Amino acid sequence: MDISKLTHGAKLVLGATVAFLIVSVFHWQEVNILGISAGVTMWHGFGVLAGLLAITIIVWEALRLANLKIEIGLTPAMVTAALAILMLVFTVLKFLVDNEARTFWAWLGLLLAVGVCVGAWMNMQALGESITEMGASMKTVAGSAAAAGRAATAPGDSAPAAPAAHEAAAPEPPAATAAPPAEAGPAEPAPGGAQAADEQPPAASG
Repeated sequence: MDISKLTHGAKLVLGATVAFLIVSVFHWQEVNILGISAGVTMWHGFGVLAGLLAITIIVWEALRLANLKIEIGLTPAMVTAALAILMLVFTVLKFLVDNEARTFWAWLGLLLAVGVCVGAWMNMQALGESITEMGASMKTVAGSAAAAGRAATAPGDSAPAAPAAHEAAAPEPPAATAAPPAEAGPAEPAPGGAQAADEQPPAASG
């Protein structure tokens, strides 16, 4: 790692961020009761987010020194500036919310957070970049991320079609064929027919 390759702004960012983390472990709020002092460090509430962002800035700058390139749609200087602005915002919130019994370390931490932002701005200026360009780039990245999210959640064209609410009725079975008509049997003689023939009177003799 060759720190000499960094701009003066980037060096200010690194130095102020390291100093900020050192200051963060001292009591930002402190009270003395009967000669006994008690206090809390920055690492409470919004201060936790500010500290995590400070660590992220150091890691990011270390990646730049190691010549590791990460493409996220923003230049390295813009990423540093965005992280510095967020760190300042959460530091100010920590400073304003926990406003009782502040110590010297709270004021010094606030000044160091401002110094990190100033260094990030100087770094962008040295590289020919501006806040306006950073805002436009962030809008582009946000739009691309939103479009990718919509594309990921949209149903695919190859998704199987949903089953119909009512499936088509099955074809009715063919009607049963009518039974063939019964064959007619031989006609039965009319009752009394033969008897009538036998009872005919004999013809009269001449």
